[in-house]
Formats: sequence, C-alpha cells, structure tokens
Amino acid sequence: GSWGRPETCPPGQHLVAFRLRVEAPRGLWDDTAANAVAAICSGGSVLEGRGGPQGTWGNWSLPCPPGAGVCGLRSRLEPPQRGGDDTGLNDLELYCCS
Repeated sequence: GSWGRPETCPPGQHLVAFRLRVEAPRGLWDDTAANAVAAICSGGSVLEGRGGPQGTWGNWSLPCPPGAGVCGLRSRLEPPQRGGDDTGLNDLELYCCS
C-alpha cells in the first residue's frame, strides 16, 4: 500500500481515543479486515485517516483519563496464510500515559 497524508492533533493536544473501520470475514471472497482508523484529540477534534471504504466503523475506545494521552500501541496482525487469504491488520490497542 501507500502512505496517506499525516493527520495530527492541534498544537498542545494529544490522542485520547480511537476506532477502526473493519470489514467482517467474507468467506470465499477477499477479506480486508481493518481498513481505516479515526481518533479523537484531547480538545475534541476528530482525525480520520484515508482508508478503504470497506467495512463498518466500530465503537470508540474508552478515552484516556483526563490529563493522559496515547503513548503506545499494540497491533494484531494475521500471519501469512500460505496460499490463503491474507488480511494484515486485524485489531489495534492504544495505551494511555499521563
């Protein structure tokens, strides 16, 4: 794939919550899994990356506590299927720090 343009919070703000747009498994058809991510900044701005149109938006994550922001992440990737349908990114967790 190719990188989209950077999306950033306004100066002095930080990410506090996110959600993913995910396509459900399609059986015999080509699965895409996570296709886009959106995030909320501490001042309320919403950032949305330019992802694929497939899938539906999930719920927003629990927000970081007041005064905290995202300081780390963990991703869940599907391993290569060796002839099967590879999806890539399947889930994301963000970690809050004060």
